[in-house]
Amino acid sequence: MFIVSEEAKTEIQNRLEEFGKAYVRLQMRHSCYMKLKLTVEDEILPNDIEETVDGLHFIIDKGHEHYFFNKKIVYGEDKFGFKEFDLAPLEEA
Repeated sequence: MFIVSEEAKTEIQNRLEEFGKAYVRLQMRHSCYMKLKLTVEDEILPNDIEETVDGLHFIIDKGHEHYFFNKKIVYGEDKFGFKEFDLAPLEEA
């Protein structure tokens, strides 16, 4: 479905350890094109699917999974120097 860059993987693992959670919820930020909102959570909700990538357990609302097909989750600085998660098409990543 998607892959995760090394930088994103490291940041996600750090957040899971810091908060003691098991899952990473992936959501699109509706106000920003191709920007991700990641939250760490304890459980899967009934309308979620689980995707395991490189040992990380992601949960996605079933109605939003199409956003993540053939994408790469990347983590880096935006044009203002703030760190953020983005989705990139695989051919651009």
